[in-house]
Amino acid sequence: MAELDVLLPDPRELVRRIGQSELPTRLISHVLVVSLVLFAAFGAVTSANGTDGAGPGFVGGLVVSPVRGAAAPTPEAEAPAVELSVTPQIPVAEAVGSANPMPSFLLDRGTRATVPGGARALPTPVPVDPNATPLPGPAAAPPKAPTVRVAAPVPTNGVLVWPVPGGVISQYYSAGHLALDIAAPYGSTIVAAKSGTVTWAGWRNNGGGYVIEVNHGGGLHTVYNHLSAIWVSVGQAVTTGQGIGAVGQTGMATGPHCHFEVIINGVIDNPLRYF
Repeated sequence: MAELDVLLPDPRELVRRIGQSELPTRLISHVLVVSLVLFAAFGAVTSANGTDGAGPGFVGGLVVSPVRGAAAPTPEAEAPAVELSVTPQIPVAEAVGSANPMPSFLLDRGTRATVPGGARALPTPVPVDPNATPLPGPAAAPPKAPTVRVAAPVPTNGVLVWPVPGGVISQYYSAGHLALDIAAPYGSTIVAAKSGTVTWAGWRNNGGGYVIEVNHGGGLHTVYNHLSAIWVSVGQAVTTGQGIGAVGQTGMATGPHCHFEVIINGVIDNPLRYF
């Protein structure tokens, strides 16, 4: 009996070795992996063949039950059957010449185009006479109207005389221009518009350049700006029409002229009211 115990292994030792070995763990892992693969493959096949509304299917290993009537088309969604018919092609001449011409998309585009109503002869060209007078060309644009210079007004009430004999108005009195600009050639004579006493004869820094001012009494003063020459002095008495200076362009001026002002009791007034 002792010899048999020596020859045969101890069953308890065998169980202990098997329990301590990694073989059971590996076997269980392999069985689980194979089972999952088979289950996923079975679910995919069943999902492809069994989810047409007949019964539940498997998608990704999950059981999916289709909703009743979800995939079935409704009666309103079904389009009625339509019978298509092909309209025969109509020649262009018939279609155009008929009372109800056919649309262009029904015409035969390969047919040669013809004139409606039949062919017509082209008009005979008229020969050109080489000796004929040529037609006039387009009318030229009218020339730009020149600047109109208003002549000196004729004295009406005799209060003042025209300060620049032969001069013309280049700019009128306005709210932005409290004087008359009387244009004349450079060096033309400027006369006293009325008898009085010279109160200023010299340069002014207000843009008037060389300026003469005359006091005519009764609150009336006249001022002459942009002069090129001064022929009187302060305190000198002058008479109506007497030459007192020459037209110039001194101070702020764009051309030879006399900037003529009329002052009544310290207020500048329109000079045209006093001629």
